[in-house]
Amino acid sequence: MTKHEFGGPWTQLKLDVFRDYVRFFTTALKNKNFNLHYADAFAGTGNQNLKTEEGQPVLFPEEDFEGSVRVALSLNESFQVYHFNDISEEFCQQLHRLSGEYPGVDVRITQLDANDFVREFCAGLGSNDRAVLLLDPYNTELDWESLKVVASSQRIDLWLLFPLSTLLRMTPRDGNRIRPEWEATLNRLLGTDRWITELYKPKEAPQIEDMFGAEPESEVERLNVDGVSKFVKNRLSEQFPFVSDPVTLRNNNSPLFLFFLAVSNPSNVAIGLARKVSGQIIKKYSTR
Repeated sequence: MTKHEFGGPWTQLKLDVFRDYVRFFTTALKNKNFNLHYADAFAGTGNQNLKTEEGQPVLFPEEDFEGSVRVALSLNESFQVYHFNDISEEFCQQLHRLSGEYPGVDVRITQLDANDFVREFCAGLGSNDRAVLLLDPYNTELDWESLKVVASSQRIDLWLLFPLSTLLRMTPRDGNRIRPEWEATLNRLLGTDRWITELYKPKEAPQIEDMFGAEPESEVERLNVDGVSKFVKNRLSEQFPFVSDPVTLRNNNSPLFLFFLAVSNPSNVAIGLARKVSGQIIKKYSTR
């Protein structure tokens, strides 16, 4: 059996935050006469065997963690329909086996590129449908255009795992070291080319004339991690009516991902409730 080796100790924090929210979501809407959908575009196998780096202590040797698929399927108040997608044929086969453990549950499994899955899933939602969608790509697989499709649905609460460490690697602190071949990927990931002016600012240094009397070219440097995180949240807020502060997932104190709740429903009630509940959950896990 192929194991889904991804993540690390930070994965458990992500799943704990996610579990608390989907419990709230299904409980809050269970008597509202909505059809509740859960969708996972990068579902994997349903279990996760935590990947460790060389020299990293193995906290839980030989233990498979529940993945987001099992978390969703194991809720006391369940969704009506579960949509699990992965581009890997082997992973989809294991998802089919896992779904057999839950007889009578409406589980739909697809093998699509995640961006195609998002478009198809959103297009299939009707006026009486509400959904939680998890998008936790491994790297830069997710297009910003897919997030715009989710936002326009007005029916989806999105949990997004944004690859902060990848963004930091592709935007070196020294602006002169930006690699041109990465610009198209950054534009696709962030949905704009404004990152070049919003993530990079002139260095605060005195201008010194050279021996010929000419001033050196001004140099720029990238914002710090907090500034980059704020930029990503601001970009999401341009699309979604509500975006939570992120949970920053770290490995050995190095930031890896930003985990956001983004709500597409523009109603004041939905926004107020999402702000309250997400704030409580984030505060609960802020010391981990």
